[in-house]
Amino acid sequence: MAVQNVYGDRIAELFPIMEGPQPAIVKSLDRDSFAAVRMTYSGLSPHRSDPTPPDEAFALILRLTHQRAEIWLDGRVSLKSPVKDETSIFDLRSRIMVHFKDPFDFLCLYLPRQAVLEMADEDGVTGIDLGVASGTSFADPVLSHLGACLLPALECPGQTNDLFVSHVTMALQTHFLANYVAKSKPLRPHRSGLTARQLRIAKQAICENLDGSIPLTTIARECGLSPSHFARAFAISVGLPPHQWLLDQRVDMARQLLSESALPLAEIAIECGFADQSHFTRVFSTRTGLSPGRWQRVHKL
Repeated sequence: MAVQNVYGDRIAELFPIMEGPQPAIVKSLDRDSFAAVRMTYSGLSPHRSDPTPPDEAFALILRLTHQRAEIWLDGRVSLKSPVKDETSIFDLRSRIMVHFKDPFDFLCLYLPRQAVLEMADEDGVTGIDLGVASGTSFADPVLSHLGACLLPALECPGQTNDLFVSHVTMALQTHFLANYVAKSKPLRPHRSGLTARQLRIAKQAICENLDGSIPLTTIARECGLSPSHFARAFAISVGLPPHQWLLDQRVDMARQLLSESALPLAEIAIECGFADQSHFTRVFSTRTGLSPGRWQRVHKL
């Protein structure tokens, strides 16, 4: 998905309340192989949603508050558990309609079938399908925590780099694949780390984009790998996932500028790829144990 908010707009169009006097709030984040949408509505919805168009994808709906709802799957109605933090899993090839009985706040995680299939193929399996009934709800703390990791990215997209979002996306897909997808027997063993050439390409791409604006898919493509294989191989070769290694490079560059230049902290933050000075201070302090200003005073003595 090259256009931001496309999937969020598609979800919003299904709800008649979007054009009402008390509209729902929609925040979305789209990537090549993933989308996350948070929809919040404080009123009561008098109507059910329009049916979803068939889509070769899965949806994980994480309830962020207690909310009762009726769900229609291909015409069959069922009542959903209202429990906060439970996740409902859907095969979007089904025709789905929903009627919320309470104000709602939910996070929808959209996983294209092809992206999940590519990840399954990296593990040496062929063919995937849901291993649970579509519409089933689970209390899954892993899905709940990973979904919560994306909420700041929806609220403050400028402070979240694409590599971090890609890493969380991959963790979600991996957990989903391992626990909720029926797979065929593995055909080949796991692969190892990156070659020297691939590692050089990856590190150069990350260092040239310290603001994290380069997607994981782009780096993986330059290395001739799928995103899931690249992320796994990079971590094997370096000992850190790509987004964590990126943060280390930012901090290393910041140390150099703090010790060798007279630039204000706000300018150093931008120069090193941080969203702003507060973001810089938070990350730098976590990794070094000192604030940037304190570190600079100590190392310039």
